[in-house]
This record gives sequence, C-alpha cells and structure tokens, in this order.
Amino acid sequence: AAAPPKDTLTLRPVDWDALPGWADDHHAEALPALAASCAKLDGRDPGDRMGVDGYSGKVRDWRRLCAAAAKVPPGDDAAARAMFERELRPYEARGEAGPEGKMTGYCVQPLRGSRTRHGAYQIPLYRRPADLVSIDLTSFIKDARGRRIWGRVQRNGAVVPYPTRAEIRRGALDGEHLELVWVDDAIDALFVQIEGSGKVTLDDGSTLWLEFSGKNGRAYRGVGKVLRDLGELKKGQGTMPGIRAWFEAHPDRIDEILDKNTSMVFFAESSRPGAVGSQGVILTARRSLAVDRAFVAATTPIWVDTRAPHPGKSGEPPWRGLLIAQDTGGGILGPVRGDVYWGDDEDAADVAGRMGGPGRWWLLLPRALSPPTGPIPPGGH
Repeated sequence: AAAPPKDTLTLRPVDWDALPGWADDHHAEALPALAASCAKLDGRDPGDRMGVDGYSGKVRDWRRLCAAAAKVPPGDDAAARAMFERELRPYEARGEAGPEGKMTGYCVQPLRGSRTRHGAYQIPLYRRPADLVSIDLTSFIKDARGRRIWGRVQRNGAVVPYPTRAEIRRGALDGEHLELVWVDDAIDALFVQIEGSGKVTLDDGSTLWLEFSGKNGRAYRGVGKVLRDLGELKKGQGTMPGIRAWFEAHPDRIDEILDKNTSMVFFAESSRPGAVGSQGVILTARRSLAVDRAFVAATTPIWVDTRAPHPGKSGEPPWRGLLIAQDTGGGILGPVRGDVYWGDDEDAADVAGRMGGPGRWWLLLPRALSPPTGPIPPGGH
C-alpha cells in the first residue's frame, strides 16, 4: 500500500456569504445526488461512524439533513438553499499548504468493444478475480488513516500483492477467463482505468456499462506525470487530449510507458446504466465529487470554487457549484483534492479531459457536529 498521506485538514467555520457564488447556484439540482447518498445511509446503523475522517460524526447526525432535503419541492432552488443554510454550517477546508488544492474532472469513458477477441478487439479489460481481497486497515490499525490494501489470498491463507500491470499484460491472468470485454483502443483502455467506469458500445450494437470492482493494490502513478518526468510532455500538457496525442505519435511506446504505472483496475458489468461511485450510488453529472475518504466522508455536501472549460472552447472560466462526495479515486489524495464527475457524453469527455488546476472548497456539515479547530490528520488519528 502507498505510504500514508502526511497532509492534515483544518476546518474553519465561516458565514455563508464567504462562499463565492453561493447565491448564484441552482441548489435544487444537488438534491437528487444527496437523496441517493441518503438512501445508502438508510441501510446503516444510526450509531455507525459516517467515515474514517474523524470529525463527521455518526450516521444519526446526518438523518435530519436527509429528512429535510426530502421535503424540498423538486426544482425549488430557494427552498433548497434555505434548507441547506438551516441544516448545515460551512467550513473552509485547508491543507498544510493552505486552502488551495487540485481540482480535476472525470467522466464515463466511451469505448468500442466485443465480448469475444477478434479483429480490432485485442485489448482485454478484466473482471475481478475471485481471490482478490480488500482489507480496510482501519479495522486493524488505529492510525491506518483510511487506507485500504488489496491482495491475493494464497492457499496457506497468506495475503500477497497482486501481479502488476506489466505482469498481467504478459500473461499472469491467462487461462483464468477473466476477460470481461475486448476493446479496440489501448488509450481508451488506459482512460477507463483512470476514470473507473466505462460505456462500451459492443460490436452487436448493444451497450455494456462497466463499473469499478477492485484493483491490484499496486502503486498508482499517473501517466501524465510519467511522460513529464521523461521530458516527453511539458507542464500543462498532461491532459487527456495531450496524453492521447503523444501516444498516437508514439504507438510503439504504449506498453513501455503504461507499465511504469503498476496499478490495474478490475471491472464489473453494471446492471444500472450510468457511472457508479464508490459509495454504491449512480453518479450525477456536475453534482457528484470524488474525494479522499481519509479526509472527507461520503454524503458530505461540498461547495467547490475552481475553473473548468466549456465544451469545445478554449480557456477555463470560473466554475462553482454544490457537489456531494460520492466517489474516490487512486489519484485523489489530500484534504483539498477533488475530481468532478461530468457525465457520459462527448461534452463530458471534452471537459473532464481538459479540466485541471487549483481550487478551493468548503465542507457543509450538520449543525450538530463540532469538528476540531486544529489540524486533523488523515483518518482522524
């Protein structure tokens, strides 16, 4: 497992007028996403901890928010805003480097594929192996800081690391019949590993939705950073369009570069159309957010202030909105580190692929909570 993050989260209570653009949002648009998260809470014990962050309280502390949100008439922005302001208190989030962190975007990756290997369909995406296990270290170690390890169970009961991406590519899983689908583009296969969900148009015309089902537990290393470290891309070129352009110009180096990232994601065929976040909910475009679970509990409403491109246009104008923490990601680490879900169409892919830069956020917490005033380490320990 990766080393525990060394950053801390500091929460400072502020007034609502400190949130830039708060009055301009369509607050009711965030309610369906919140309702999906609240539905997950319905099945949990009221005394359960909301998360491993150390300050978000118990499930019971959030039930009042969920009940109040359910009473807001659909589309009534004024009522939704009043409800959020009545039930929640905003806190500016800061890491040790200050209030600014990195904000990126993601989407459902579109792919072309086949259930069988033939013709152009030569690149496999794998289903989760039966012997892959996930261990939440917070159940064993007080200062696990929200970490989770993945591995393979051997016959003697020992848990060992799963093969690397390179080892899998060279045949470590051959003969186990884990190929879920074969796709025709290595870069699309890379991007669906990054995004964690995909929409495959199959060769028979049907659609296959993919959702994250596990990973090999090896260290994640972003391909954009690999190419920058090698001097192949300049700063600012590590966007998805930039990465795709480089690989299209250097097709013979795809495996060489990708193997430097040892992480491999496994997928499941989703019975639900749409991207499924780690909270187990269907994500809502422009309202769902991936966060670091060591610092932010799923279901938390977050006011985000960053920049994002418009589809098909250059530049990154200011972008602000109320989002719900519903997902996580291998590269999403830190107290102010977010990944905005943009959807599953071409515009979403365009915006998500180009979004990336500094941003700030405010966590909106139930008034019953009193988070610490000092720095909170990852996992609350």
